[in-house]
Amino acid sequence: MLSGRRFIAFGLNHLTARVATSLVEQGARVVVIGDPDADDDARESADQLNERCRIVDPGFDRDHALVDAGIAGAAGLLLLGGDDLENLRTAAAAHSLAPDVPVVMRTFQPELVDEVSEQFNIRRAYSVAALAAPTFVGAAFGEDVIQTLRLGDEEVPLCVLEVGPVSPVVGKSAEEVKEAFECAVVAVSSGADRWKAVSDSVEPIVAGDRVLVGGRQVDVLRLAMVNDPSVGVSSPAKRRRSAAGRSGATTTPRAVLPRLLLFGLVLFVLFFLANVTINLTVLDLAFLDALLAALATSLGNVPPVAEQTWVKVFHLGAMAAGVVLPWIVLSYITALVLAERLELRMAKRALRMEDHVVLIGLGRVGYRVAQLLAELNIPTVVMENEPDSSFLEAIATDLPVLRGDGRLPENLERCNIARARCVIACSDDDLANLATCREARRLQPRIRTVLRAFDETVAGRLAEAFAIDVTLSSTTVASRAFVGAAIDEYAMRPLTMGGLELAAFRFTPNQTITPDGLARWRKKGMRVLALDHEGEIVPPTVALYRSIEAGDEAIVVGPVSLIRELAEAY
Repeated sequence: MLSGRRFIAFGLNHLTARVATSLVEQGARVVVIGDPDADDDARESADQLNERCRIVDPGFDRDHALVDAGIAGAAGLLLLGGDDLENLRTAAAAHSLAPDVPVVMRTFQPELVDEVSEQFNIRRAYSVAALAAPTFVGAAFGEDVIQTLRLGDEEVPLCVLEVGPVSPVVGKSAEEVKEAFECAVVAVSSGADRWKAVSDSVEPIVAGDRVLVGGRQVDVLRLAMVNDPSVGVSSPAKRRRSAAGRSGATTTPRAVLPRLLLFGLVLFVLFFLANVTINLTVLDLAFLDALLAALATSLGNVPPVAEQTWVKVFHLGAMAAGVVLPWIVLSYITALVLAERLELRMAKRALRMEDHVVLIGLGRVGYRVAQLLAELNIPTVVMENEPDSSFLEAIATDLPVLRGDGRLPENLERCNIARARCVIACSDDDLANLATCREARRLQPRIRTVLRAFDETVAGRLAEAFAIDVTLSSTTVASRAFVGAAIDEYAMRPLTMGGLELAAFRFTPNQTITPDGLARWRKKGMRVLALDHEGEIVPPTVALYRSIEAGDEAIVVGPVSLIRELAEAY
């Protein structure tokens, strides 16, 4: 229990409400810094927390708000706002006020924050979208991703597989599964939710078993896919992370061209009015002649003869503007035509697909899910209602992206919903997601439906009423990571599998662990899921013959007491 420990949470949103509630339920005191009237999300979260936590309005003075919240002596600071830059600024301010207080930070690009973690005492940085994406993808194929950790720029999930009679893991031992699929088998249940940790046992896995596996994201999810015999698996996925994924949102041509068009029109009008004024006052032309001359000059034609040098210079500028404006207009029209043709081509691609995933919503979570589906080479159609989504162009290079409202049957039919295996409703609107799943089920009664929800209580009841297969909250999925990092200096993630208590965490030894030493830890039940050696993320098979050097990072999992013993020994 956390009795007597005090935490500060910065940002007022659904994630803050979830994390703060979890900490309070464990006996901690939580002070939240945030404006309760900032938006609907903040108001709803404030209503949930008013009786549990003290809420401090930051106003315009970040430092004063941190002092008022009691940053000195706090057990931890959780930066949970949706603005990465604001979170980073708060981390810097907190470090200057109380440098010993550990920080856990939410960010879309955690690998970048890692570079400054020592300067600001940042214990962990997590992306909600990246933590949640494997859970949504696993749900699409009927598997349960119960935890996701991060190693470098790679996510490392732990997934429970239901072993069927034709699963490729049937008859294999844990070590054989590791060799074949580059995933570590952590625990096995042979029924009645009785789990046991796997050591160096050679007992084969049998149909009906449930196995807990972990490893690199693509490896684990590919194993989850082949574990389902109804899933057609294409050629091995490329291990890649697009430039858009590393740098976050990009500015799209669709967003830039309207601004250029507006700029060009404003420039044209200014030059035209100035031209008319000069023609009337300096060149002494009649009003109609002044208008005609100004129009001709603004369209790039020869201006009236003038003796003054400054008038000639102005006419040159007006002619240049007259040349640029038609180019901007033509570029905009061309972009619209090309976008229309691209949309048509993508719609044709969608109509040729079968047994595919339909993803509705391309926000941060939707983008991460789409990126992961593309890495796995899963046939996927994406639909986004917002034409200026920052991720449209990034995803359209790999997957067909259609624009439209997923609640409308006509739009779902464009996604070829009748031949799809699953729909993932992943927008930021709970009711829209529910309506999308309901409409998809009406059009295709056998389709699997995965619903993203913020309000889990209401959404869960409605989902049950409408027979939604899986309801997931990205904030709930991610909150475990933030809570674990806040309360534990090792940022361990507890896992309870039946009566088996496990822990997983990111481990950095201060001395070399030889292969023989690792073998001894494995015999006790410890498993290495992935290893970061000099920036390269390698699978658990490498840990069978390679030492873990001082300064390397590894994701390890095993019985709680064993993992704490390992952390304290190195």
